[in-house]
Amino acid sequence: MAESQARIETLITPPPEPKEAYDSWKIEDSKTKADLILCIQPSELKLVKNCLTAKEMWEKLESTYQLKGPARKANLLKSLLQLKMETGSDVRDHIRKFCDIIDKLQDLDIVIDEDLTSVMLLYSLPANFETFRVAIESRDELPKLDTLRIKIIDEWQSRADQSLSKDDGAYAAKFENQFRNQRFKAKTKPKETVDSEAA
Repeated sequence: MAESQARIETLITPPPEPKEAYDSWKIEDSKTKADLILCIQPSELKLVKNCLTAKEMWEKLESTYQLKGPARKANLLKSLLQLKMETGSDVRDHIRKFCDIIDKLQDLDIVIDEDLTSVMLLYSLPANFETFRVAIESRDELPKLDTLRIKIIDEWQSRADQSLSKDDGAYAAKFENQFRNQRFKAKTKPKETVDSEAA
């Protein structure tokens, strides 16, 4: 990492002239970007995905991780405690945000007890997960975070599938009623129509 930092200091801005100098700078910049990418966690790639140069990447990472004091820790803990999933939103996105905050806290040497982490995740779910939450809490042991994530996603997916099948059933019933009404109308003509046909 120190080697990358030293290289970055020489790559602050691309030289305007001549073309060979720019090409050489571009090659070095690309190498440095590759080195930086190899040094960071996969979850951190999203932080630097829009950076065009190694210098931009370095500055972005520096600004993100330079604040390791109490304020940064307090903000992350507050974000974790206040994180609530809205009813109807994607539970996978919610779990991703939750785990991202946990990872950032671990990077700051704050390790939260596994049972507490599981309870916090359960209580960050919306009210329509109450039955699921009670079922999990009534077990002898709380599941580990990885297991709980899978169970929550399975539960959410199962509910989504049930909702789709209910919608399909409602559409089928609606169309069946429309079809019956059309058949009934075709069989029973109004009295005036019968009289006019007889005349």
